[in-house]
Amino acid sequence: MPEEIRIPKQKRSIEKKEALKKAAVELFSTKGFHNTSSNEIAKKANVSIGTFYSYFVDKKSLYEELITDLYNESLQEITIMDVSGFTSPREFVRKYVALILHNHEYMTAFQKEISALSLQYDDLHELEARARAGAFRTFFSLLETNEQMLRISDLKTTSLILQCALESVVHEVTFYENDYDKEKVIDALTDLICRYCIADEYDKKM
Repeated sequence: MPEEIRIPKQKRSIEKKEALKKAAVELFSTKGFHNTSSNEIAKKANVSIGTFYSYFVDKKSLYEELITDLYNESLQEITIMDVSGFTSPREFVRKYVALILHNHEYMTAFQKEISALSLQYDDLHELEARARAGAFRTFFSLLETNEQMLRISDLKTTSLILQCALESVVHEVTFYENDYDKEKVIDALTDLICRYCIADEYDKKM
């Protein structure tokens, strides 16, 4: 195993690392994290085990990078959203909720595995917690930027409540077979958030 982890710069090296990450997602999603070995990931990616260890310390470091990538991709579009570009704060909130739900429909099996592992193992919970901190900062930043429209004052606690409430409902809707109407779920979550957070004079129903 090399002493230093390589950062791929050449096209071929980047492709090999991406192949390892893609293989890991597929295996973690179907077999589970604990039932997948580094050797299996390398084999599925058609690279040597030495190549695996040139990019990742172990499968846990690969898992952490996958979680970070997933959260970054999910937050990318949300981060650039601006309330001023919408006709009302309620319209903005609805778009935000819809994006959260849509992002959980991407790699759903892998996201379900992340959620299960986070609940069962403290060390894997810590890995996800570091990535989830970005989602918390996004919530907090959105509230802070639009503080004049809010009925609440404790932004930190509100950010925690909104993040956990959204995740809980979205996980239930996307991770398991059910007959929930997703548009109605989005509408109900939007109404809940607006009633809780937004001052009456700014909350205009669409």
